Amino acid sequence: MTADALAVEEPPGATARFERFWTWLLSELAPFPGRGAATLRMVIACLAIVTISMALDVPQAYLSAFFVFFMSKEDLVTTTITGIALALALVVGFGITILAYLITVDHPPLRLALMALIFCAAMYTSRVFVVGPVAFGVGIIVLISQQFVDLYQDPEALVRGSLWSWVAMTFPIAVVLIVNHLILPERPVALLRQEARLRLGFVIDALDRRLAGLSVEATMPFGRRVLGAARLLGLLKLSANGDSALKSRLPAYQALIGTLNRIIEAASMLGAIRGSLDPPQDRARMALLRSALDDLRRSLDGDLSSYRSPLKPGASASNGSGPLALILDEIERHVAEIAMQLRQLPTATSAPAASGESNPPRRPFVSDALTNPVYLQFGLKVTLAAMLCYIAYTAMDWPGIHTCTITCVVVALSSAGATIHRASLRLLGALIGGGLAILATVFVVPHLESIGELLLLILPVAALSGWISSGSERISYCGVQVAMAFFYGVLEGYVPSADVTHVRDRVLGIMLGIAVMAVIFTYIWPERAQEQMRAALAKALRAAAALLGRLGGADPDATAGSIEAERSAIFENLVLAQRMAEVSLFEPARGGIGRSVGTDAELVAATQATALSSLQVVQLRAAHPEETAEIADSYRDLIARIKWVRSILE
Repeated sequence: MTADALAVEEPPGATARFERFWTWLLSELAPFPGRGAATLRMVIACLAIVTISMALDVPQAYLSAFFVFFMSKEDLVTTTITGIALALALVVGFGITILAYLITVDHPPLRLALMALIFCAAMYTSRVFVVGPVAFGVGIIVLISQQFVDLYQDPEALVRGSLWSWVAMTFPIAVVLIVNHLILPERPVALLRQEARLRLGFVIDALDRRLAGLSVEATMPFGRRVLGAARLLGLLKLSANGDSALKSRLPAYQALIGTLNRIIEAASMLGAIRGSLDPPQDRARMALLRSALDDLRRSLDGDLSSYRSPLKPGASASNGSGPLALILDEIERHVAEIAMQLRQLPTATSAPAASGESNPPRRPFVSDALTNPVYLQFGLKVTLAAMLCYIAYTAMDWPGIHTCTITCVVVALSSAGATIHRASLRLLGALIGGGLAILATVFVVPHLESIGELLLLILPVAALSGWISSGSERISYCGVQVAMAFFYGVLEGYVPSADVTHVRDRVLGIMLGIAVMAVIFTYIWPERAQEQMRAALAKALRAAAALLGRLGGADPDATAGSIEAERSAIFENLVLAQRMAEVSLFEPARGGIGRSVGTDAELVAATQATALSSLQVVQLRAAHPEETAEIADSYRDLIARIKWVRSILE
């Protein structure tokens, strides 16, 4: 690691920052396989729900239309699971609300205390319970429905309004599930193949860059999007639901995913090797590897068991003993292993004993639910913010800004950075959707004469919201909020609304809720993403140092398998650190002291380079224990780097 690698670049100018943002925005809005179909399903479901609400005079049509974007997920199985969980949360939440009305409707202090207690318990449970999303949904429903007391003075009207709210939130679940089953259904197995293609493309690009002779500064960035097997294993589990043939071969597919993940890790290490004039035999090996991986990627569109790899492990190995030769050896070995695993798939069967050992029974609660104070602190922080907002708008007698309490709930995440990021997306979506609602209310709604014309008004906004919400986690929540703000402004009652003041009030409420959440999550028991990033980096460095220490002797006792197992843990922490570094950009600096925007990213990059270099030395040491001189020098250099970086982290 040279001084140039750690040098802080000059802050980019305004034009460069705008160009960078514009490039990022275009990449986030760019089409990808399945995005158009997901948008189409959301638009059709939304139009169907609005038609039903207007034709049957179902109140709170804006809430029904919004639920489409709230519960629609990328595949059919996940959408179904979300719908079932949401329906359960609605039943439990409104059941608790009706029971609470019996004892609190005439006692405001008691109602406030009980609402805070139930909500805090729900927020705490959402962090520690295996079905946390259901608890989170119950908490939101209780918080919202308990505020109905301020809107309905008559107890009978209060109960009737609550039950109609339950109907308005429940029937869209059935509509969304029907549409997702009938209109271009996205199966998890299709997403599984798509993700596998993405990962193989990452490896192919890494080989292409190496063949092109790009220097280390120009190599691919750390592949956070493709590293780790959790995403693939989750899709595999969803794909196995209802597919007995796939379920019987689940262990074989899990082993296949594990092998693919080791290829991704090796490709990430390939990008960290300094550029040099590679030997012709290694370049030939990379070209052959690229061809084999490209064939494997194409075979994902057909019968995987028909794939035949032209590679034979060790047959094309060079005489070199450097890190490049070792990485190529590993990729070749794993590609050949994948070909063998694919040939054995038709005859593979599940092994109950092995499966039981690798999949221990899941606990209903996280292991540190009663010992880690962070979970209870989270519940208390969210409850404090929501209750402050509720008391504020009640004291001002301004129910139009009741969205401040909802904002406190829906933007609450584990760290201050993640919470502020989500709050920013909510505010941006509300401004876009609210602006469109105001324009529609002023210029279009007065001229509407039929449901068909109303649907034509809704169609483009629903398509925009669906397209954004089907994107990555960086922007998807903004699309949900665009839909919520627009429908809240246009579909307030049984007919299209001609009033724009409630749109203004809603945006002001969101701004108030965001301000309260930002203050509380920053200064009360703060969970900072920057601290989580540093903890993950420290774990990765400790693991790398342990490997170096264990292999630093003259007779290292290690195998390639054990190194790969520990390497996966190092990569997992590096990926977590990079994700936390991105989120930490939204956190205010400690003590009001500004810091360079690139500081965290540079620290993560330096640690990644150190850890990857450590892994290269470890693998060289294990493969060639007799060649000690050059490796020993690298070993001493790496120990010095690790101590230096750890001193910064601590």
